[in-house]
Amino acid sequence: MTQGYETVISDEQGYINSWYVFHVKSGDETKARNNLVRICERKDIKLNFVIPTAIKFIKKEKQRIKSYKTVFPGYVFANGIIDVEIYNILKGIPSVYRLLRDRSTFTLLPVPAEEMELLAGIMNVHGVIEAPEVSFKEGQSAVITKGPLTSFKGKIVSVDKHKSKLTLLVPFLGEERRVEIGFLFAESIDQEVSG
Repeated sequence: MTQGYETVISDEQGYINSWYVFHVKSGDETKARNNLVRICERKDIKLNFVIPTAIKFIKKEKQRIKSYKTVFPGYVFANGIIDVEIYNILKGIPSVYRLLRDRSTFTLLPVPAEEMELLAGIMNVHGVIEAPEVSFKEGQSAVITKGPLTSFKGKIVSVDKHKSKLTLLVPFLGEERRVEIGFLFAESIDQEVSG
């Protein structure tokens, strides 16, 4: 049940069913996740843990080296059913501060399904956000595939491969507006747009 970068998140649970977030010591996400996993195994608690991470490439001695960067420092996501009894077992574990909950009622708060759907749309089953192959070129058109501007189309005016972002000119309220968006939130339409 140890959740490493190569461990698959439970297909039974899926991404959308009952996700919770533990606030943990920033920089100790892996240690906190391992401590949570250990206690769950000991107490026969059925939870899967994931630390959303992004693949980054760093240059070292003229070589590109693959590394992982935590997307939400200080947080570990848990998939499964967590009630007050389970919460009481899991609180106070080294490197784990608390489970996110409503401050006034202390009710445990699962991650809203629409937020988890958005996150699941960019993560693979290991919890890793992989940068897509860059197929964007200036002058092409692209369509926004996620977020509040879903389905908006526009002309690509710049591509920043280092930041994995592109800038689109999108028609909005009778004007063309510049919209900067991550590669993961757009698809190229493979046609040159005359400008």
